[in-house]
Amino acid sequence: MATHHVMQTTFMDGAKMLADATRLVILAIAISFGAESQAASLNVVGGQLLGASDVIVDGSLYDVEFLGGTCIALFNGCDDVSDFMFQYQAAAISASQALLDQVFLDGASGNFDSLPQLSLGCSDSSVCHVLTPHGFTVSNPGIIDTSDVRNLASLTPGNDTILMKDNVVTLDLATSTNFTYAVWSRPVPEPSTALLMGFGLTGLSWAGRRRNRS
Repeated sequence: MATHHVMQTTFMDGAKMLADATRLVILAIAISFGAESQAASLNVVGGQLLGASDVIVDGSLYDVEFLGGTCIALFNGCDDVSDFMFQYQAAAISASQALLDQVFLDGASGNFDSLPQLSLGCSDSSVCHVLTPHGFTVSNPGIIDTSDVRNLASLTPGNDTILMKDNVVTLDLATSTNFTYAVWSRPVPEPSTALLMGFGLTGLSWAGRRRNRS
């Protein structure tokens, strides 16, 4: 009888821990999902747009910096497609569209749609081209394929476009007045989300071991 009571208590304790751990995992997922549903956070210093964080591209979060320089200097030598965050044309186009939809906007932080010269790397008041590399021209590995956001100085919605553009890997965009690179990266998960996920998964594992022993 006592043994039966101990087994029943152990089972109930294990079930409670399993339920608690499951709630932690669900909470962590909810926090993560909530972060992905937020608007991009613009990185603005002195009125100039340097980039953005938490840009949603095809359902995932990315950070982006606008930088001048050569492809070789900015993209780990620029000699292999793995040097690029987006390695297919369709993915690079999605990233460019995300810039138009979430970053190059007029708002309280600045008029980054109608005033393209406010983006880092662009001083031309008429247009700013922001290049996202995704591959190499088959006939010439010294030429990269890019998705080009053409951010025009216009108050008319829809005038900005996305073009496909080739670029020489050694060309230094730091000397250009209307071209810059978009350097993308994956953000580090927030500590709170990572901790919750870790605690939840650990709890699930421990509860499973307790149940197996009983």
